[in-house]
Amino acid sequence: MLEINPMVIEGNWKEGYVLDYFMLESRYKGEDIFGYPIFDVKYSEIGKLMNALKYHKEYKKAADIADIAVDFIKNTWKIDDKIDGIIATPPAHERTTQPLFQIVKHLGEALNKPISLDFFRKLTPNEIKALPEYKKVEIFKNSISKERKLRKKGNILLVDDLYSTGATLRSLCSHLADDPMVENIYVLVICKNIKSE
Repeated sequence: MLEINPMVIEGNWKEGYVLDYFMLESRYKGEDIFGYPIFDVKYSEIGKLMNALKYHKEYKKAADIADIAVDFIKNTWKIDDKIDGIIATPPAHERTTQPLFQIVKHLGEALNKPISLDFFRKLTPNEIKALPEYKKVEIFKNSISKERKLRKKGNILLVDDLYSTGATLRSLCSHLADDPMVENIYVLVICKNIKSE
């Protein structure tokens, strides 16, 4: 099993963790022949897997990432018996194969829990990552639609792949908190942005 560096993340959920940083270091090296910036990047072990899955379409890495997450959920966090269902955060970009969905499918199978990949839907494809956090929260309130409801009371594990400010997760959790069938919300994120940020 790869070594990870789990970190608690605080928010409007019962408990939350991010498994490790995505990048440990990123140094600007100059520009390539077309003027694009070149970086010398050092990834965490799980960050390397996430990079291969998310940006190089190495979809088999989803199972490896899920295995690490399952081990953490069962043996460190010890909440596998508290989870009644798993929800994936909605993707920022349209892709034929969504990397996060692949991870969540493996998680559901390994933990023997039902999953939902379409609980939420993004209403607009606008890129908002560069905006200040207060703007993100404002936009997210109106850009995410809750498409489903729970049929019975239960605890939710909300899963995301990359953590930046937590604005998306807070918005999704406020939508979930409005559902009377949702009891406790647990949040698991695979990677956090670069260590220096």
